[in-house]
Amino acid sequence: MKRVYIIVSILSFIFASCSGFLEEYSQDTAYVRGYEDLDELLLGSVYMPTKTPEHMGYTYGSDSWYYPYIHLMTDEVQENIVSSSRGASWDARERYFGYYTWQQQVGIDVLGTSIRKESTDWNRIYKHINIANMVLASIDEQSAPKEDDKLEVIRIKGEAYFLRAAYYFTLVNLYGKPYTKTDSKTDLGVPIKNTEFIEDKIYSRNTVDEVYTQVLADLGEAEKCLEQTTRKSIYRADITATYLLLSRVYLYMQNWEMAESYAKKVLEKQSELRDLNFMDGVSFFLDATLPEVIFTMGMGGIRYTISGLQKDMGVSDELYALYKDNDLRKTYFVKYNESDGYVEYVKGGAVADFSRTSLSANFLFRTAEAYLNLAEATVYQGKEDDARKALNDLRGKRLATEQYADVEESGADLIELIREERGRELCLEGHRWFDLRRYMVCEKQPYSKTIRKSYTTFEYSYVTWSNVPVQTVVYQLEENDAAYTLPIPKEVLEYNTGMKNNERGIRSVVETINY
Repeated sequence: MKRVYIIVSILSFIFASCSGFLEEYSQDTAYVRGYEDLDELLLGSVYMPTKTPEHMGYTYGSDSWYYPYIHLMTDEVQENIVSSSRGASWDARERYFGYYTWQQQVGIDVLGTSIRKESTDWNRIYKHINIANMVLASIDEQSAPKEDDKLEVIRIKGEAYFLRAAYYFTLVNLYGKPYTKTDSKTDLGVPIKNTEFIEDKIYSRNTVDEVYTQVLADLGEAEKCLEQTTRKSIYRADITATYLLLSRVYLYMQNWEMAESYAKKVLEKQSELRDLNFMDGVSFFLDATLPEVIFTMGMGGIRYTISGLQKDMGVSDELYALYKDNDLRKTYFVKYNESDGYVEYVKGGAVADFSRTSLSANFLFRTAEAYLNLAEATVYQGKEDDARKALNDLRGKRLATEQYADVEESGADLIELIREERGRELCLEGHRWFDLRRYMVCEKQPYSKTIRKSYTTFEYSYVTWSNVPVQTVVYQLEENDAAYTLPIPKEVLEYNTGMKNNERGIRSVVETINY
């Protein structure tokens, strides 16, 4: 039986939710009694907590809400200044101003007088990685006398490898430049730490290539393990989730052949899509009964960030314009509010009651992505018939049957259509920011764009009993802007002396509108 040494005084926060299965025997050690304990540790402290928030304070006040700003930085959202007696539900513009407007210091507020903590997500994700390291260091030494026990050990090991890969992949796409074959060996990513013990040292950043190499190595181990096991639930990683993440990683690396291969493996395992032509009795699209869900972890409740209320973020005009009138996602993903004159995001909850789903807003694996990965990977290889088929298989379940027609585009038009379809289908699920980054460096039809964001100040009018806009300032993210990569959190730089930051320029106002 493996003895796992833990410095309790330092790591007590890690085990706060695990007291039922890790018993302290002395001031500085704890014992794992079997693989069941490691499975609980994995579920309780390596997976992102998956909860449906009960109210707004819980949504933003708990560790369950991970990097919500990933949506705010994209072209999918805009602030709503429509006159209304209702104010913001939770002013995300204020809380994440530095992210939302791509500031040099992302923790800064609109007045430039206050700095919020920038390292929250960095620290949380590395905590998950550290505990995954502990599980992996211990799992092979656990007793497994029966065949079922051996399979459980293999499953736990596979899930730990999958999660560590997923976290490094997330970190390198937040804090490292987009992967390119030419520059990845010199571009800086994030530190790699795979030891299970505390190291009192200053960390430096590994290269983007080294992080991707680590991700692929971990996913290779996960694949070997999880292909021997069966899925426990949509809240636990399995072989299909591993295939989909491998497809995504290879797509980002522009390895089209491998991205295609793993997308096909996903669809061999799970290819079902919900047909929007037959939504009778279904409250909303994203719920735990959705047959195309492969894996999810983390918090739902994005409609409290993207509420569409005045002074809040709502669906952008640009995203809404992507949906044609025959696209049923214009009803089930986004919906125009006739009475108040703005577009609401309804994919993850009903308009009237702000329902929230237990499916993550940032970490959701669906079969729809596999179809889109397959379409993109094949079109770049010149396999246009395969690309059109994958696209049509998806579109046939999203467009009104009586107005449906297969796509016939080719060449550059087909590539653009696939990218637009990805924007429509995966909107506000945490893909868009990463997609915009990788399109910039894509060898096949590179693409970048300018994005504009506004920040409006209001006064409350006791004449109209509503908030009245006073001034709007506009910020702009340029094509191929350095701010497509987040700066390393200032707290991390302060501790790790000499760690190089990602340089991004000062973000100035480009337009001022007075009312």
